Amino acid sequence: MALSAYHVVSVNFNIVEFLIALTIFVTALVNVFTAGRTSKDVKTNINLFFAFFFGLIHGLGFSSYFNLIVGKGHSKLLPLLEFALGIEGAQVIIVLIILLMGFLIQTVFRFSKRDWIMVTSSIVMGVVIPMLIHRKFW
Repeated sequence: MALSAYHVVSVNFNIVEFLIALTIFVTALVNVFTAGRTSKDVKTNINLFFAFFFGLIHGLGFSSYFNLIVGKGHSKLLPLLEFALGIEGAQVIIVLIILLMGFLIQTVFRFSKRDWIMVTSSIVMGVVIPMLIHRKFW
């Protein structure tokens, strides 16, 4: 995100928006096909790759919004840190809410972890498919 904010890296915004939706879809799809499996070594390696590569794509997407907000000001370091910390804080809050929901649904309604992953990932895929169609860049 910092490299894009300082114009070291420049990417087409339409491609990045499509790739963000695609990364969400791929993650949900992998969750559907790997839910309930016990081979943690393979899944950990895939998740590490997803976290690195998809994080780069999402960072480029956030940098586009950052550049719109800040504009062409001279000092971008402090606003960039504030923006990044705000994004990270919001992501932590969202993850905590989803984990709490998952815990409650799995304990109160006796959903298995596999079923919870399958249902939530399927819902995410259903939401993202129209986004992919709408954001196609070709």
